[in-house]
Amino acid sequence: MYETIATVGERGQITLPKAIRDKEGLKSKDKVIVKIENNKIVVEKKLSKKGKEKLMIEGYKKMAARDLELEKEMRYMSKEADEMLDDY
Repeated sequence: MYETIATVGERGQITLPKAIRDKEGLKSKDKVIVKIENNKIVVEKKLSKKGKEKLMIEGYKKMAARDLELEKEMRYMSKEADEMLDDY
């Protein structure tokens, strides 16, 4: 985590430190989201449409992988249950 102190100017403006701008790839005219969460001021990089699509695709891939693992586990448990029931 990177932490620094910024000064609020007369018009309520702050300058994001260069290290943060560089790390997040922020350039002049880029948009950021400013919000309050749990009594903290949070500044987030606004994702482009392509950035949002990439996050959605990654999320769907993770869900699909998790679903495949669950399916494997359910097949194993079903087979195990069938074997147990065959004993009766």
